[in-house]
Amino acid sequence: MDMINKKKLRAIILCGGEGSRLRPLTNKIPKPLVKINSKPILGYLLEHLEQSSIDEYYIATGYRSKKIEEYFKINKKLKKKVTIINSGNVDIVMRIKECIKHFNRKDDFMVFYGDTLSNIRVNNIVRFHKTHKGLASIAIWRLRSTFGLMNSDTKNKIVSYKEKPILDSWINIGYFYFSSNLIDVIKKYRKFERFLSYLIKSNLMYGYKHKGLHYTVNTEEELNKLTRNIHRLAK
Repeated sequence: MDMINKKKLRAIILCGGEGSRLRPLTNKIPKPLVKINSKPILGYLLEHLEQSSIDEYYIATGYRSKKIEEYFKINKKLKKKVTIINSGNVDIVMRIKECIKHFNRKDDFMVFYGDTLSNIRVNNIVRFHKTHKGLASIAIWRLRSTFGLMNSDTKNKIVSYKEKPILDSWINIGYFYFSSNLIDVIKKYRKFERFLSYLIKSNLMYGYKHKGLHYTVNTEEELNKLTRNIHRLAK
């Protein structure tokens, strides 16, 4: 196949939020640059993605974008091309739309949250996407309760207790795969949630069930939890 016309898989990494719940750590840097053992969250994510079939990275920035630019000027060890797109203070879908302006119309793309780490094998999501007839795939993970759950009978007697059980509910953990057919569709939306709702109502999205590790950093407590467990992600 002609390499010029070869279909590519692009990755959009969302790094534009203010990370207000992590202040003062995010007063001067965006959340993906918050460090864990001297390396930023974004660094761990990129190391993970380097093992996948993704061809190029698009870093969707906004808040403190220059800090992200400085990071990539210093860290040039990535094997794949990096393009930084600063779209300012906008909704996620607007950041995605700014990035796909640079895509070939036949290129599929993935979207990742810049504050989320897991031990998902990204290529497994790529393969999963090819097994169904939908246009989108999303990694989902079973939610663990942060509380002990108790059940009572009709007389209010406690009949069972489970300490922080894994619930029969699945949550979005920020690993998306979108077929190129959706490039024109997503342009019609101003809110990412509404775009996802459209995909679900139209039966176009399928869930890849991840049963391994997952950490999203929104608060200092979550950052501390990830710091304690960062070694587990490398296994």
